[in-house]
Amino acid sequence: MGSSNKNYGVPLATMSFLLFLLGFVTWINNILVPFMKAQFSISESQAQLVSAAFFGAYIISIPVGGVVKKLGYKKSVIIGSFITGIGCAIFIPALSISYGMVLGGLFVTAIGVVILQVVANPYVIALGTPETSASRLTLAMAINSVAAALAPFVGSFIISGKGADITVDPFMAKLMFIVLAGISILSGILLFFIDLPVIKDDEEEASETPSRSAWSYPHLIMGFVAIGMYMGLEVGVGNYFVSYASKNVGIDADVAAKIFSFYPICFVVGRLLGVGILKKYVATKVLLVNSLICVALLATFFITKGTAFSIWPLIAQGLFLSIMWSVLFDLSMKDIPASVSKLASGIICTGVVFTGMWMYIMGKVVDSTGTVLADGSIDSSTPDYGIAYAFFFFFYAYIIFFALKGAKIRK
Repeated sequence: MGSSNKNYGVPLATMSFLLFLLGFVTWINNILVPFMKAQFSISESQAQLVSAAFFGAYIISIPVGGVVKKLGYKKSVIIGSFITGIGCAIFIPALSISYGMVLGGLFVTAIGVVILQVVANPYVIALGTPETSASRLTLAMAINSVAAALAPFVGSFIISGKGADITVDPFMAKLMFIVLAGISILSGILLFFIDLPVIKDDEEEASETPSRSAWSYPHLIMGFVAIGMYMGLEVGVGNYFVSYASKNVGIDADVAAKIFSFYPICFVVGRLLGVGILKKYVATKVLLVNSLICVALLATFFITKGTAFSIWPLIAQGLFLSIMWSVLFDLSMKDIPASVSKLASGIICTGVVFTGMWMYIMGKVVDSTGTVLADGSIDSSTPDYGIAYAFFFFFYAYIIFFALKGAKIRK
């Protein structure tokens, strides 16, 4: 795939902008969870259906891979941009109608995001040499993280409150989605006029070698699972952060949302550092070291749980989680022939579907808990949101296995 003697500056910048857009749309979900809980007076597990509706759309990643193979990258990103815009537009009236319609709008938005995700990752990998692919994708994902850092800051204007009392501003939420719909649709229009190089599958090489199904590569399938585990970590920190900080620690909700901006900022810093680190060190070793550091941070959180200090080990994980998507994706795509690369990308991205399931299960566990008071009694009216992070030990365990062994298995 690709050519070594072309200038890929414009297409790489285009894909980076699309990653910026889908980064903002994806990360705003962290603020929408407490927003929806207050707006519609629903339980924690019901509010986590925001994640289920959004990330559930990734189930279509595999057929999307086939569509991209047929239509090509440019037509696919144009369609993805328009669908994202339509989904954001649905959200605007939905806030005044029903929670079900909100979830429907989020699902449509996510379909567009899935298309952009399936296209952008392998396209960035193809725009240059295989040796620097992980570094290149990490740089593009750093742009994605800038949007992620912006999302909670913008989200802080739609939620506010003192301590555990969270109030919402539906007008600001609608305004935000009006802007997102406009940007998405305008992007689709502008993409008509941008020259994106056609990166074709090496069909001649494929015809000379016996065809092998993408499903027959064990490291690809284990990478699909690893992406699901990773998304539980990335999304899980944010989905419970504002509720934990405001209700279990006592920080005002709008202040907690602003503090959460440091989490994606850690992603920006980590990915920019990761560009150089991944050029110098083996990707599997970087993945292993980062995972072990995150386990230590998680243990620190549980030791200090309930204190103001405890929010910072959660935030700090972003620095080390930052390179995991690009490394996991790149390791999963190693030795995958060009003829099945789009399907392989779809398989990997389908792992994101796990996210909604993890968030709902974690919400159910939170709903069943209460806060332990100073006298040892339990206040069932205030759930222990921090308990959700116990699932992270399981997620990290699998990623450590993938770094040590799973990514290296070929038979």
